[in-house]
Amino acid sequence: MHVMPMKVEILQERENKPLARKEIEFKVEHVGGTTPSRADVKAKIVAHFDADASTVVIRNLVTKFGIGVTEGTARIYTDPERMKKAELPYVLKRHESKKEGES
Repeated sequence: MHVMPMKVEILQERENKPLARKEIEFKVEHVGGTTPSRADVKAKIVAHFDADASTVVIRNLVTKFGIGVTEGTARIYTDPERMKKAELPYVLKRHESKKEGES
């Protein structure tokens, strides 16, 4: 089966100056392909905004089953320290890369 590349469309983008971040709403089309992982989506957002990967958080992903579309929200911070202060620990944990030897 031919796998279609996923396409990210930015639905809304707003600046949140008090929290030093950009808040993004997006839609990912992956018709004919598998549902993208959080890491895949993060890579696309990082590339689209030319952002530092350590300052990007994918807040949520909701897949619309049967139509090959996933919607979600992301936040891009001005620096990693601001991100650590603003985001909840479990959200940050989701974005940690697995260390060698962990399952």
